[in-house]
Amino acid sequence: MSGTDHVAPDNGHSKRADVVDRATRKLECSFCGSVQLEDVTTTSRAQLLADYKVMHGLSFPAAVLESNFPFEGIATKRCRQCRTILYDPMAAGDGAYYEFLSKNVSWYYSQNRWEYPIAVEILARERPKLFLEVGCGAGHFLRLARSRGYEGHGCDLNPRHLATLRAEGFHIFSGLEQTASEYDALVMFQVLEHLIDPYSFLKALLPRVAPGGVIILSTPVSPSCVAFANPPFALPPHHQWMPSTQGFRLLAGRLGLTCEHIACDPPDYTQVIYGLKKRCGLPSDLKYLPYHWRLAGRVALRMATLLGWDWAKVGHTGMALFRKQSVTTRSESHSPEPAQ
Repeated sequence: MSGTDHVAPDNGHSKRADVVDRATRKLECSFCGSVQLEDVTTTSRAQLLADYKVMHGLSFPAAVLESNFPFEGIATKRCRQCRTILYDPMAAGDGAYYEFLSKNVSWYYSQNRWEYPIAVEILARERPKLFLEVGCGAGHFLRLARSRGYEGHGCDLNPRHLATLRAEGFHIFSGLEQTASEYDALVMFQVLEHLIDPYSFLKALLPRVAPGGVIILSTPVSPSCVAFANPPFALPPHHQWMPSTQGFRLLAGRLGLTCEHIACDPPDYTQVIYGLKKRCGLPSDLKYLPYHWRLAGRVALRMATLLGWDWAKVGHTGMALFRKQSVTTRSESHSPEPAQ
C-alpha cells in the first residue's frame, strides 16, 4: 500500500497505459519464468474504482480513467512455481496517473522506508565509489546515503524531482541511457512491481553494474499483511506484480546473479485493519483509529499468527541483495582443468 518513487522507462509519460496484448505475448511469471499459473480472484473495473473512492477518497479525472483503466476487470493469478502474484491484463499507469497520485495522496513519497537503513548498512559494507538509484523520486535515499558519505546518481521521470535534486548538486537523469557506464551498486526501492517485465528491465541494467557489484531491490511481497489487505494500489494500473521471496531467488538465478540475502519487514496490524475495513466497506483512514479497531487488528493478526498463516509473518516489503559475478570468479569458473 506504500507509495513508490516511480520509474517506467517504456511508458512513464505516454498518453495511454502500457497494456500487455495477450495475442502477441503469453502471460508468464517474470520472476521465475513459469507459465503455470492459477486463478485467485477477479476484480471488476467498477469495484476497483469504488475501492479507490471509498478507501482513499480518490476519484480520477476522465482523461486519467480513459488512459489508465482500459479494461473491464482484472484477474489476479498466482505462479504455481514461485507463488508470485500477477495480474491479467497488465496495464502500467502513465505519467498522468502518477502525477494525480502524487498530488492527492499525502503518503505517496515516503521519507522513511523500512528498507533504507538496511540499504545504507549494505553500502557501508560494500563501500561503493558510486551507486545508481533507479526511481529515486524525491531523493530521500540519495540524501540519506550522502549524509553517510556515499555518493549516488539518480534516475527518475518526474520533472519536479529532477529540478529539485539537480539544484542540490545531485546527478539526476531522466533516462537510463544518460547514466554513467558502470556503477558499483544499483538500488531500486518499490519499482519492479510497477513494470510489465521486471526480468527484461533488470537484464538490460546488468551491464551498468560493475563485476562483483551489488543490486539492492525491494518490493511489496506475498504472502504478507498487505496481500491480505489487497488495497486497490496492489492492482493495475499501479502494481503489476507482488513477488514472493522464492520469486526473488529464482529471478537472481535467471539473471546469473547470486542472491545473498532476503529480509522482510515485520507484521503490520494496520494493514490487517485496512483489510478488515475494506471487507466492511469502510474508509481506510488509519490516522485516528478508535480503540476497537486497533484491538481488532491486533487480535486478528495474533490469531493468524497462532494459526500459522503465512501472510501474518510479513508486513509489506521484501528486500533482496543480489551480487554480480566478479571478473576473477568468472575467469576461474571457465578456466581449463590442469593437464594430468
